[in-house]
Amino acid sequence: MISNTLKIHMLKRMILIREFENAVSEYKDKKYIYGGAHCYNGEEAVAVGVCSALNQTDYIVSNHRPHGHAIAKGMDPRIIMAEMFGKIDGSNSGKGGSMHIHDPSVGLIASSGIVGSGIPVGCGAAFAAKYENRNRIACVFFGDGSANEGILHECLNLSAVWDLPVLFLLEDNKLAITTNTRETSACNDYVKLASVYEIEGRHADGQDVEAMYNTAVEAVHYIRNNSKPFLIQAHTIRFNEHAEGMLYKRMIEKGYRDYDQLENDKKMRCPIKLYIDKLIDRRMFTALNIENLTASIRSEVNDCIAFAIKSPEPEPQYAGTSVFREVTG
Repeated sequence: MISNTLKIHMLKRMILIREFENAVSEYKDKKYIYGGAHCYNGEEAVAVGVCSALNQTDYIVSNHRPHGHAIAKGMDPRIIMAEMFGKIDGSNSGKGGSMHIHDPSVGLIASSGIVGSGIPVGCGAAFAAKYENRNRIACVFFGDGSANEGILHECLNLSAVWDLPVLFLLEDNKLAITTNTRETSACNDYVKLASVYEIEGRHADGQDVEAMYNTAVEAVHYIRNNSKPFLIQAHTIRFNEHAEGMLYKRMIEKGYRDYDQLENDKKMRCPIKLYIDKLIDRRMFTALNIENLTASIRSEVNDCIAFAIKSPEPEPQYAGTSVFREVTG
């Protein structure tokens, strides 16, 4: 049973992610944001549903598309935006950018743009939690493009052999940049693949936040009680191009996916619209309530932009600090 408090929390988090990412797209075009920026539009229900089932002390490991995961886990969006603007108040003092957001205080221990590289990090965090008897689990987010990497097989095997408390969270949007993964993968049922390693798994509707939450609750309960891995394959839709900017907008001209279908999905399968409609039907909200809530969240995102613009630029003499671990003695 999902409490009304949690339902409201999940709706707010999804709207915050969407408004934040819309701002990222806008300010990337305005050249305020350095480096790549990969937005999470359309996939909000996955991160929010899963992170709502985790404890704050549980670990998450993200990938090249980390803003949604970070916000869903409770990270201050101002710090994320400042990092993307390359400013000193960012999570890495402006040195990491969009693909290297982290905040250990909420359990986000790493994000990486290298395909599949977060999967072994998630296993490492799970091993540490088990070794030190912390009663924590690690959740690692990765896409179906990453699922073609050999490291997934290695980590599925290792986590099964060592009984690691890790949740493999596969965000399946059927795309690896501009490649249809159904044309490059012999097996697209990764729950079935996990079962080869005797790992439990479930498919989940990644456009339905309550379905994601309920599946994640089941997975987390299983992991905590058995100290064994679990895999969720969340079927979701990436609304934006792979990354923001004119280079990726030109990919539309290549017609690598069905844009009529995409426009229909934005109208009919948007996770936020679906949840708003559901909560209005349950008489938890009115259309006016939603309008006011969205306006309030947009104001919060505007504060993030103002915070990032106001934050100082890093001083050049500190470019080499906090990059390598300094060993003394």
